Amino acid sequence: MSLARLLLITDRTLMQPTFEVALLSALRGGARLVHLREKDMAPRDVLAQVFKAQRLVEVYGAKLLINARADIARAAHLEGVHLPENDLSPRDARSTLGHHALCGVSTHSLETAQRAAQEGADYIVFGPVFPTPSHPEASGCGLDALRQVTEKVSIPVFAIGGINAGNARDCRLAGAHGVAVIRSVWQSENVEAAVRELVQAVDLPL
Repeated sequence: MSLARLLLITDRTLMQPTFEVALLSALRGGARLVHLREKDMAPRDVLAQVFKAQRLVEVYGAKLLINARADIARAAHLEGVHLPENDLSPRDARSTLGHHALCGVSTHSLETAQRAAQEGADYIVFGPVFPTPSHPEASGCGLDALRQVTEKVSIPVFAIGGINAGNARDCRLAGAHGVAVIRSVWQSENVEAAVRELVQAVDLPL
């Protein structure tokens, strides 16, 4: 299965002027793998948000994943689901979605990364690699820890945490398939340009 090297994670509280306008700008910039992560919304509202996103991503041929909710992914015919660490196993998620579904897992240690791979994840997100406001309690595990994970698991690894166009290539050089981002895109004054810079950084030949 071919995966884009940029995994873009939504956060409607940062997406200006509206969720849809910001997402459209990101897609125009080259985002082709989108993780809808709106954990504080009621299921009905999540489904409405999914439909908003679907209308846009389909135009650009992008993949749309939803956080944790395999049931909503099935109801909306999404490409797959992204699971938090220690949530459902990929095998359990696929019992709801079917074996064709794309399934990713967030991980924060080598142990959980290896377990996710063993349980059938298609990819993992590992971090935080660098300090990030999303996890102020964590200082960032660094590129050496990222390299250790990429050397020990055989599935694609996306680095997350404090990632921007300036350090994304360093993550690729440490063995990451790609990077996962939130703030460096949504807090940018030009979302389309921010995505384009990130895509260029991770797509450059090593």
